[in-house]
Amino acid sequence: MTGIDTSEAEEIIRWSLANYDDVVMTTGLNLSGTVLLDIASRAGFAGKLIFVDTGYHFPETLHFWQSLEARYSRISFVKLRSNTESGFLFETDPVKCCQINKIAPLSEYLSILKPSALINARTRDSARGRSQLQIVEEGSPTHINPLVNLSRLELEKYAKARHLEIHPLYLSGFLSMGCWPCTKAVRPGDDQRSGRFNGQGRTECGLWGSL
Repeated sequence: MTGIDTSEAEEIIRWSLANYDDVVMTTGLNLSGTVLLDIASRAGFAGKLIFVDTGYHFPETLHFWQSLEARYSRISFVKLRSNTESGFLFETDPVKCCQINKIAPLSEYLSILKPSALINARTRDSARGRSQLQIVEEGSPTHINPLVNLSRLELEKYAKARHLEIHPLYLSGFLSMGCWPCTKAVRPGDDQRSGRFNGQGRTECGLWGSL
């Protein structure tokens, strides 16, 4: 027992599996993504887990991906990369860098795969701009957010109770992981995504608005 009620999340995932036989899952390897992967595995998910390797991730992020792949062997781990060389574009046009290295690879892959639903680990608690996030967002594909009602504290308690390995930089204040040029540790009391896109006037890469 974890002491955290994850029955809603498990029920949502089971409902997704029953209603969308081609459902896939994405991850950014954050705490919520790690918890989602564990809950989904317990709920019977054995489909594709998609991660976009932008080419600018921390080494710890890539090692963590390999560790998760070894633990959840029933799930098909899919790592995507951009076919375009963007060099140091993050210094001159970070928005375009996200578009080329993160958004485009996933969009292109999904346009070929054409899943009817996409499970992800976003929560209302993770950012001020996500406070109105719904469990199911209809579309092509439909976005399903099983963890929407869980807080960061609840996610931490679940991970501890389940003895989950979490991203090694999380305890150093990296509460939302991204690429090393645009990610820093979060100061105590700040929004969880305040360490993303420092000085750029944004906290989102634009991924979810494009899918």
